[in-house]
Order: sequence, then C-alpha cells, then structure tokens
Amino acid sequence: MSTYMWNTFCPTLFGTGAARETGTKAKELGMNRVMVCTEKALCEFKVATQVIDALKEAGLEVFVFDKCKADAPSDICDEGAEFVRNHEIDGIVAVGGGSTLDTAKAVCIIISQNGTTIRDYYSIEEDAHEMKLITLNTTSGTGSELSQWAVIGDVETGRKEMPVYKPDMAIVDPALTYSVPAGTTAATGMDVLAHCVEAITNRNYNPYGYIFGKEGIRLTMKWLPVAVKEPENKVAREQMSLAANLGGMAISACGCQIGHSFAQTFGAMNHIPHGLGCAWGLPGVMTYTAKYGERSNLEIVAEAMDVSWDDNTSTMELADMLAGKVIELMRQLKIKSIKDQGYTLEDCLKSADIFVYDGAFGNSPGNPGMKEITDYIEYTYSIY
Repeated sequence: MSTYMWNTFCPTLFGTGAARETGTKAKELGMNRVMVCTEKALCEFKVATQVIDALKEAGLEVFVFDKCKADAPSDICDEGAEFVRNHEIDGIVAVGGGSTLDTAKAVCIIISQNGTTIRDYYSIEEDAHEMKLITLNTTSGTGSELSQWAVIGDVETGRKEMPVYKPDMAIVDPALTYSVPAGTTAATGMDVLAHCVEAITNRNYNPYGYIFGKEGIRLTMKWLPVAVKEPENKVAREQMSLAANLGGMAISACGCQIGHSFAQTFGAMNHIPHGLGCAWGLPGVMTYTAKYGERSNLEIVAEAMDVSWDDNTSTMELADMLAGKVIELMRQLKIKSIKDQGYTLEDCLKSADIFVYDGAFGNSPGNPGMKEITDYIEYTYSIY
C-alpha cells in the first residue's frame, strides 16, 4: 500500500467581512509594528485601506510598503526587507494578488535568514521562521494566501524561482475581490482551474489533494462565468474565493505540471499575467496527460467538469473533449489567444530551453525531454 503526505495548511479565516478581523488576528500573533505589504493601486482604490484601518483600530502601528509589482521582482523583495529593518517591523500583513503575497513571503525569508537579498535563498526549505505573516488575497486565483511557495521573478536571469515560506494565517474575504475587473477575474479564475486540473493530473498521486482539486474545478466551471459577467454578484465572488483557496490546497498537496511550466517560463520572458499563461497552457495539459499520464486522472477531471465518457471513449478522445471544454470556457470569458496577443510560435518555443528549471516541471507525467516540450508548445499555440 502506498503512503501519502497530508500537507499542513496555515489557519484560514474565510467569509465576507473577515478582513475586519485582521487587527485582532495580528495582535494574537504578537504583532505590534506591522508592515502592510501591498500595491499602490490597492491603496488608491481603497481596498488595502480597509485592512490598514482594521490594524490601526486594533491599536497597532502601521507602516505601508506599496511597491509590489507583477511577478514579484527580486529587487522589490530586497527593498521590502530593507523597509522591515528600517522600521523595526515585527509582523507583516500582505494585501494583494499572488505576486504581492509572494513578495511578502520573500521578505520574510530574507529577514528570517538575516540576509539582504532573496537571490541567496531560492532553494530554501524554510529552516527559519522569524517573521509572522498574515496574507489577504484580493483576487480569486493563485491560492498563494495559504501555499508555501513564493514565486519570485529574478530580475537578472528572468527566471521564476520558488523558495518556501508558510504564512501564519490566511484571511479570505470575498469583499476584497468585488472591484476586480472582468478581464482580471477571468484570467485569475483560469489559474484556479489550472491549479485544480494540474494537481489531479500530475505524477504525484495524492487522494487528499484530489478532493480539493475536484471541488475547485466544479465551483470554477459554475461560478467563474457568473463572476466575470456580474462582478458584484456576492455569491459568485464568495464561491470563486473558495475555489481559489481549494486550488491552493490542491497544489500544496500535489503540485502542478507542464501547464504551469509554460505559464511561468513564457510568462516570465514576456511579462504575461500568470493566469493568462495558465489559461493558454491548460488545454495541452489534457492531451499531454493522455500521452504520458494516467487515464483515471482525466476521468476525475471529466467528472468534475461534467463531461460524459464511457468505456468506448479512448483516452485521447477524452483528453480532446476536456481540452474542448476548457477552450469553450475561454471563449465564453473572452480570453484572447496567444496569436491575438501578437506572439508567434517561434516566440513560444524560445521558452522550451528553460522548462527544466521551472519548479512545476518535475511533476509532469512521463520523462519529458525537448521533443515532448516542443510538441506541447506547438499544440498549445495551435489549439486556441
């Protein structure tokens, strides 16, 4: 009988209005001088300010670091660590999308290691945890609020690196996502779907993670189109917040696979929003899994997506149906194709050489080499 590791997730406070409890939770963790790690736009649009106000109302000293950017650039992480030292910070509250939460994790790593740059700690497995961290997500996408990985964009190499630091608490308040525009909602929602599908279809069988992945797929297929069409629909926003959280738990237990390798390599080279790259890479995950993975995993995905099959359906036919279901959803969400964004096949193939450096690549079924990678990229470019 095989053995499996159940991942221990950080405590999560979930529900509309939960952000109002941030100050109380920060005090319970022993925070006094708090850095709010966020984005300038989230302060301007009064999203992060809700959390800042809650911290101040609890009597905490608050210092705002609002320099976070997409892809969590390594130099911004280093600036954040310097900010912590200059202001004698004893706790961090991160408010934003996945890149902002990952920036905060990187800052915690630098401080915990008594270092100056995250570039020294890309392979760290969190042997020190000296800075308390609360995460609040403002998009329903990455699940970074509870996952242990910090996906960092190295400003010198252009690669995505994945050191580890677990938050001490996640607060998931769907109200923080109400102002997210339709395009971003669609792209981040596709990241949720990619997390759930890739967790189920990669080589790391873990029935615990599959439970989260399957329900995350079901919720996303039902509620993502509603959240995009009706951004103020509270039920849709709450269900997508839950789906994103489940996706984070799924990949924490199982990891991702080749679809994320495409999103993280091609995306890093061209500064593509992560969710958009995941959307483009997802149809090919189905056919790649049909070739090198387990049919039973595709059947689990099909059940969650409400795709019918029988014993006469070949594995590749099943994969084609699932890829078609994903493409149908992308069209419904008005997600532009790689070609529509102005990229050529040759542009995409330039990322092939660095797939092997991506953290998700090793989870891919089979033993992919350059031929399997280029076949996958060519399919991904042509199918949508």
